[in-house]
Amino acid sequence: MAHAPAERTGFLQRPSTGLLGGLVAIHLLVLVVIITKAASLGAVDADVGRAFRIATSPAVPYRNFPVEFMPIQTAVDRLLAGGSIGAAAVRIALLAFAADVATAWALAWGWSRRTSAGYLVLALPLLPFLYLRFDLVSVALAAWAYAWLRQEHEEMGGAALGVALMAKLWPIALAPVFWLRRSRRGLLVAAAVCVVVGAWWYLTGGVKGPFQVLSLRDTRGWHVESVIGSFLWVLHRGDAYREADAMRIGDVTVWMKALLAFGMLAVEAFIWRRAAIDRRDAMGAASLAAVAALGVFAPILPMQAAAWLLPFAALALDGDHDERHTAGVAAVAIALTGVLAIVWRDHSTAPAAWVPWLVLARNLVWIDVVLSWLRVPVLERPAIEPEPVPQRRAADTAADGLDAVLPFDAE
Repeated sequence: MAHAPAERTGFLQRPSTGLLGGLVAIHLLVLVVIITKAASLGAVDADVGRAFRIATSPAVPYRNFPVEFMPIQTAVDRLLAGGSIGAAAVRIALLAFAADVATAWALAWGWSRRTSAGYLVLALPLLPFLYLRFDLVSVALAAWAYAWLRQEHEEMGGAALGVALMAKLWPIALAPVFWLRRSRRGLLVAAAVCVVVGAWWYLTGGVKGPFQVLSLRDTRGWHVESVIGSFLWVLHRGDAYREADAMRIGDVTVWMKALLAFGMLAVEAFIWRRAAIDRRDAMGAASLAAVAALGVFAPILPMQAAAWLLPFAALALDGDHDERHTAGVAAVAIALTGVLAIVWRDHSTAPAAWVPWLVLARNLVWIDVVLSWLRVPVLERPAIEPEPVPQRRAADTAADGLDAVLPFDAE
């Protein structure tokens, strides 16, 4: 049974400017630590190394060598990740921090300080590695897309969604919110942005780019951090091996990819069909479940995917009891991801024997992010009752004067 929002207490319920500034200062402190250790961190971080190789290669991405990233991320890598590996790590970290602050700003402007503070707290376990990733850029774009849409700037929201989608694929799960809010112009703008960037992608990289992104550079194995990969890893169903800068296990067959794609589409359709008749704001727990569902059915689930959950978990925390429960489950998955990043820093080597069990535990909680929301009863929108037709009083209908003696209705 769903519960209505209740008055809640706590230091985050009415955060002061000083509290928000303190949370941002903690994020800034993490950035400073990463910058001071940029050379050593960049040398062992697979994602920084991949960005560095893309930036320093004289060949053309997609056309001359395969790239698994969307075109905007590849362009940013080419722009920022050159020079030395340490300098690349510094520039990537600065961009990630700027995107982090931009996300907090979007939540404060579009919703409230409480939502922004919730985001800043939820992100803390991920910061030691997340500032060496591009994902916060797509998170910031998605947050602004929602914020502009909520504040009735649908064209700006659509533009942000289109850029987010061409930076990372996962924001495609958010497009149904624009449809539910009848933001046709927002969707048209998003589509136009995708067409323009896609044309530039084709002209510079050729026709191979989308296939390289969807196939993850033609990788054949399950990422050991994915849902199915973690089960295979724990059960020792094959030996883990390194492929495309990640540890993988087994083989992903074509029919399994098709089955996963069908399952993902079915769950996404179910989530958004429920959201269409639910009176709760679809930008919160429904979006959180939709984004989490992408990870459940994907053959790869890297640690940085936990960043995708952050703004929607913060929004769900501001909802009713059921939404806060789903957000709490997501917070556990985010925290476990942070622990995983600490105990398995160098992904070029196999971790301790108990780490696969930690990955499996994280993935089971991740699955429950989706299930916890699907178990919640729908709060259907109230039916629109027709307004009662005013009834004329008997005194009003009684004929008088000239009307009383006429043999026909007088106008």
